[in-house]
Amino acid sequence: MNYSLPQAYELAGVTGRMISGLLTEEDASEAVQSLAFVLKDSIPSSAGAGASFINPRGLSSESTGATDTVMLQADKLQYELGEGPCLSAWAEQRPVIIQDTKEETRWPRWTAAVEDLPLRSVLSAPLTTRGRQIGALKVYSPFPLAFDDNSVLLIERLASPAAVLLSHIRDREAAQRMSEEMAEALANRDMISKVQGILIERMNLNSQEALEILLARSRGESTPLHRVARDILQQAGTE
Repeated sequence: MNYSLPQAYELAGVTGRMISGLLTEEDASEAVQSLAFVLKDSIPSSAGAGASFINPRGLSSESTGATDTVMLQADKLQYELGEGPCLSAWAEQRPVIIQDTKEETRWPRWTAAVEDLPLRSVLSAPLTTRGRQIGALKVYSPFPLAFDDNSVLLIERLASPAAVLLSHIRDREAAQRMSEEMAEALANRDMISKVQGILIERMNLNSQEALEILLARSRGESTPLHRVARDILQQAGTE
């Protein structure tokens, strides 16, 4: 299916606004929240939208952005029940459309659970980049038959650059956490070595004997070794 020229310009404009918005976000939670509002404004007939990272190990959401509580509740029910259009789009790597939740039979527990929500039509698409299944996009409408083939094509076109940017943001966060954890580990190692030096000097011990004393105190107090070392340093500093 091809877009007409005005539609192509509109899609380019929407994609540009989405990319610009995501590039300004500092973390994954802010990025998916920003993306949710772009989706709502971009997909015709949508009353609400959401975007989420999905953890494949536990089929749970790592970060979820949504435009309203209806989307949040419907999404949460999918993870609790282990079924629904968003999870299917993510698992099967294809767009999923529900024309009417009242008539839908593919996810009986989920459709029953959302029966009282103002949600009749649903459209979801996977977020995939470099073969990595990172999450899904979804929009909903309180009316049946709200989405069509053009809606599917549009959300697919938006999902591709969104997946690349969201993956980059998440990888950047992971690298930053690793860097911070390494820095903390090095600081703890230096602190333990310093306390070993204090014990060696004060108690005429060797390095292994000093470490064994620290380990024994750590086990006895059920306290991590670096906290034991910090306490000793603090005590030494007040003497």
